[in-house]
Amino acid sequence: MTLRRIQAAVYATLFSFAACDSPPLEQGSEPGPEQPADVFRAVANPLFDDSGAQPNAWADFDNDGDLDLFIGFRGRPNRLYRNDGGGDFTDVAAEVGLADAEDTRVAAWGDFDADGHLDLYIGFTVRDGIGNRLYRNQGNGAKFEDIAPDLGVDLLGNTRQTSWVDVDSDGDVDLFIAFREQPNRLFRNDGGRFSDVSEATGINDPRRTVGVVWLDLDEDGDLDLFVTNQNGDADGVFLNRLATDGRFEDAASEMGMDGGARSEEYGGVGPAAADYDNDGDLDLFVAMYGPDFLYAHGDNHRYEEVGRGTVIGQDYHSTSAAWGDFDNDGWADVFVVSYLRDIAEVPDHLFRNVHGSFVDQTPAVILERGASHGVQWADFDGDGDLDLSLANNNALARHPLYENLLDERLQKRSIRVRVLDANGRHTLAGSEVRLYASNGGGVLGTRLVDSGGGYCSQSVMPVHFGLPEGIDMVDVELTTMSTTGRVTTRLDGVAAGRLVEIRQDPR
Repeated sequence: MTLRRIQAAVYATLFSFAACDSPPLEQGSEPGPEQPADVFRAVANPLFDDSGAQPNAWADFDNDGDLDLFIGFRGRPNRLYRNDGGGDFTDVAAEVGLADAEDTRVAAWGDFDADGHLDLYIGFTVRDGIGNRLYRNQGNGAKFEDIAPDLGVDLLGNTRQTSWVDVDSDGDVDLFIAFREQPNRLFRNDGGRFSDVSEATGINDPRRTVGVVWLDLDEDGDLDLFVTNQNGDADGVFLNRLATDGRFEDAASEMGMDGGARSEEYGGVGPAAADYDNDGDLDLFVAMYGPDFLYAHGDNHRYEEVGRGTVIGQDYHSTSAAWGDFDNDGWADVFVVSYLRDIAEVPDHLFRNVHGSFVDQTPAVILERGASHGVQWADFDGDGDLDLSLANNNALARHPLYENLLDERLQKRSIRVRVLDANGRHTLAGSEVRLYASNGGGVLGTRLVDSGGGYCSQSVMPVHFGLPEGIDMVDVELTTMSTTGRVTTRLDGVAAGRLVEIRQDPR
């Protein structure tokens, strides 16, 4: 019997277990009163009924103040859904020059030339025989122009996660590209031109990489890299030593984060970072072919796998995951996408976070129209709660968008934080945002400015926090990376229900 047939045969048993409450994680509280997760309604738009969707990435490409959605496809041209308000979306990809018809696996928004207009990097599979494309935004999204050949980033390969991150803290975003069948690549941004520093920095991992997230794992003031690898390859943790040694150091084994011994059919797929236990530091969930992992950030920058034996640590044959506080209770929940080849609707899972423990509260409507690859939380209607976009590449599936229907009181129990550099540009992916209760209160949680995830995507959007009951005023702290270490910027006395902007301290 093949692996996929075995997985299909046991999946019903696994899903039956997943529907039960999880045992509490050691560092979490006992689950409190249940709250229904059936607050989602599928947005009625025939565009979302089409099949073949893979990466999905949100950004305000036209600078009109709301979030738009790019979808990469297998089997049909790519789409760019312009948000026209009120749940109305218009596909403008052909109009602006983004309707590529090749099998698209990667979509990453980033302002590489720091002109205030978000650009888009697109990655393909090698079988189509075309190089990746870097589309420069010509101004408020009116037109995009492919300049990848001019800049030497039109790479050919089975592209997976791409990230726009400032790895050397020089103020502009560099380009990292992970590949499924060749060494990964890092291009340093030198004033809008790119230099390939993959080999020189030691980040050219030859293992079969699928997922990537950038964050300051050791909290020393620069961005490190966590990569998930397939086909039995160990996962990697590349600690940033550019300032001292000019290289990255693979420390996954000594940190206990290499995934352990595994056979050819297993491996890491989609990592996602969030502060699940609200202790102020970032933890890491890894969607796996095999039991999913949850790494809790402990003392001395050590990470412990705490998901084993709980509902969140089962083998769902997961491809991707995204954290988001969908019920605005102050605790980050996680949506996990599952995939089996030739099965259109493999059950996904919405794990509600109850004070650091997890229960499966997947809404029935989402089980009817789920995902296979892409997943993103995004407040597309700006009402203060997180909506959910999914992508399913099966020929019989769709790519639904679900509107969150929390009542108005709960919607206002949130804070959205737009993170910009000192010049008002989106160049700070991988930075951290912390929330504190005002008037000397403790930390309420930490979120990461998106640096890659949701299946081979990178979005540029405000960081979202739900607020616990009784918290009406908060202080916002932004932690960014610099050549002199971690830099904090504060914004005090922010009222609940607001969208606020915080800019990096120019130090």
